[in-house]
Amino acid sequence: MIAIPKSVILVVDDDPLVRVHSQFALEDAGFEVVEAGNAADALERLAERPDIAALFTDIRMPGALDGVGLAKTVHARRPDISILVTSGANDGSELALPDAAQFVRKPYTGIQLSRILVRMDELA
Repeated sequence: MIAIPKSVILVVDDDPLVRVHSQFALEDAGFEVVEAGNAADALERLAERPDIAALFTDIRMPGALDGVGLAKTVHARRPDISILVTSGANDGSELALPDAAQFVRKPYTGIQLSRILVRMDELA
């Protein structure tokens, strides 16, 4: 039997409980998850893992870059990566996200998150 490689998703959120919720939902959907608590850690994971296929990030995070800044940086460095941005305090309409990025409002369900990322993975 030939093993089919899983898509690797980088999940970035400063709230550990939200990160774990996202991780479990994505792993249940068949993704491999790499976690980071802020943008600086996310960029390190990205450099360490060239197999990362998608970024799922919250907007509000501590540090020099928020989620929008992270999305722009990742898109500039790796335009092949699918980007999904989330927030509970914003509806995404006024965000200056990269063209290929999508927005999902919190609260989201694991099924909703998985469907969006699967669709993005299929379009890539």
